[in-house]
Amino acid sequence: MARGLRLSGWDPVFFVSHLLFLGFSYSIYLAPHIAPSTFPYFEFVPILYPLIVLANFGLIIFLFWRRAPYAILFLLLSVGLYFPLTKTYQFFGKTVETVPDFKIISLNGQYLREPGFVEFFNKEKADVVVFQEVYWRNEKFDNLKDSAFADYYHEKHSLIQIFSKYPIIEFKKIFSGEDKTVGLAAYADLDLGKDTIRLINVYLEPMFIDKKLVAETVNDVETAEANSKILKNKLTKGFLQHENQIKKLLPYITHSKHPIILAGDLNAAPNSYEYQQITHWLKDAYYEVGKSSGTSFHDFKYPLRLDYIFHSDEFLATKYEVIKEVKLSDHYPVVGYFKLP
Repeated sequence: MARGLRLSGWDPVFFVSHLLFLGFSYSIYLAPHIAPSTFPYFEFVPILYPLIVLANFGLIIFLFWRRAPYAILFLLLSVGLYFPLTKTYQFFGKTVETVPDFKIISLNGQYLREPGFVEFFNKEKADVVVFQEVYWRNEKFDNLKDSAFADYYHEKHSLIQIFSKYPIIEFKKIFSGEDKTVGLAAYADLDLGKDTIRLINVYLEPMFIDKKLVAETVNDVETAEANSKILKNKLTKGFLQHENQIKKLLPYITHSKHPIILAGDLNAAPNSYEYQQITHWLKDAYYEVGKSSGTSFHDFKYPLRLDYIFHSDEFLATKYEVIKEVKLSDHYPVVGYFKLP
């Protein structure tokens, strides 16, 4: 055997361990198809996937130092790990020359705690704005509604809001925090004049994980085990609630008589079960035309894409943005531009 391929000492153990880790990394292709009620722990893979990929390539770099031919082999075997990343890091989205005639903004507003909402929406002049975590019974909301959205039609469902320049001819709540949950969804059918479209605003169950708990889990060795268990239980409970909420949501997609735009905060990562269930029926506008990082939740300093705009085939996505220049809440606004049917 050539010297460069000869394994000695702990090399065989490292080689086999790396191979097993690589096999685990490829479970990202299986995770979206396993319902949380079947095996909830698969849902952790999409959340941790950026770290999994980084760890794999760290091992490859180490392997280049030890056995370059095997490093090249593992690099080739790792090519398939790139494609799931494109649902969060899409730098090669297609360029669409068609001029859009519809603009939508989705934002988890974190209860309008920060200043600047009025100025931002006065500047953006979107056709439709959907909010999550924005309650309508407060002075800041009245100020926003009476200024930036003074000429918009408005419908509300507790913490989710819909503002539209087009008349809302039908509005219906889809789910409403049943069984002590707080997740919400509703649709509004918009009259465009020549056609009607269905706009769905979704806020899937939050995980109720605060920064302090995450920081203590990472930094405090003494409490790491206990906090890890708390995190695991919170996430697992949330995954199961998401599955039930998605089941309630899907009929309003599959049975809609109108073209659909669905936007909101899924509290779920790309390649997850929730994401797969929706993209089976609708296209992800970011995946179609995004050209930068799609991460939209910035509070934990960890790259998470939780906010989405999906659409049915009748719409042509022309541009997708995550506006990271403004920090109105712990989420960035996501913006979709479309050519209407």
